[in-house]
Amino acid sequence: MKPQNPKRKLKILVTHELFMPDFAGGGEKIVYEYTKRLAERGHDVTVLTTGNPKIKNYENIKTIRLPIPRYSFNLAVTWILKYGRKADIIQANNYNAALPSFIAGKILRKPVVCIVHGVYGKKWEEMRGRIFGNISALVEKMQLRHNYDRIVFYSDFAREQGLEIGIPRKRSEVFYLGLNPKEFKPKKKEKYVLFVGRLEKQKGVENLLQVAKQLPEIKFKLVGKGDIGKLKKTASKNIEFLGPKFGKELQELYSRALIFCLPSVAETFGLVLLEAMASGCAIVSTVPLDYRGVKVHYGDNEALKHAIRKLMDNPKLAERLGKENVKIAKKYDWEIFVDNLEKLYCELLGKKK
Repeated sequence: MKPQNPKRKLKILVTHELFMPDFAGGGEKIVYEYTKRLAERGHDVTVLTTGNPKIKNYENIKTIRLPIPRYSFNLAVTWILKYGRKADIIQANNYNAALPSFIAGKILRKPVVCIVHGVYGKKWEEMRGRIFGNISALVEKMQLRHNYDRIVFYSDFAREQGLEIGIPRKRSEVFYLGLNPKEFKPKKKEKYVLFVGRLEKQKGVENLLQVAKQLPEIKFKLVGKGDIGKLKKTASKNIEFLGPKFGKELQELYSRALIFCLPSVAETFGLVLLEAMASGCAIVSTVPLDYRGVKVHYGDNEALKHAIRKLMDNPKLAERLGKENVKIAKKYDWEIFVDNLEKLYCELLGKKK
């Protein structure tokens, strides 16, 4: 698809708590993908983030890195004011860059768009327990329940989660994420279940380990960061912890996996699901995205077990579902995502494309 460029190039200040090469999860990848494309379209893009101040750019994207912990970005109003003065628009991302960007935008009278990488509301209690879960839910509301000029979600179900915590519908948009189709392609499938993500409760790792114990004949490969040493103490022998993987190594794992499983407590989209779909995997997940496979409810380990066993015992069915997922994944395009951002920016700035 040929990008649609606005008549005037914009000065955009992007704020996020981490930026490549610093990486914690899918949020960093998403910010990189749309920021790179905005810069390629000729916009003057600067990323304000945390990290090593000596890193002035990443793949020709200008970066200003504050030598503070990522959580301290909540206090970065002064820096956003400094670098936002010359910007046409401030593109914030939750969590820790959202509130200071909103405050700075109001002071500067500049439009602020907030992209939501995660909103969980009542689900925080399931992920972090009663005390810390309630604190996290309160912080989430403090960061997001403000009159941003627009709040962007990745899916309709994510927007519904946002509305539940009080985000006004009239200020919300849904822009579906994109995919790099050349990176993810199916190959000859092997009989293993793949998981990619943080090895944390939010992603349903504990549930997956419990189910794997009940399916000793099935191989499980887990990719991601976490306390692997602790998890290995209770994991069964059919689980292989591979640690973080990137690039061709990760693409190869996707392309060979018969089944991809993501039993999360909650997601706003699940970019790894899209990558698995493009790689021809049958999907077993709690996330209500459009895919072919089996949707299960979080915590229903019996249903999770039966779904995995059913697909593993019927590889032809799993491969057929995987081929259907490849077709579905083709409708997700980063250029469309960036087209939508450009259109939104111009609308807020009172300009026409």
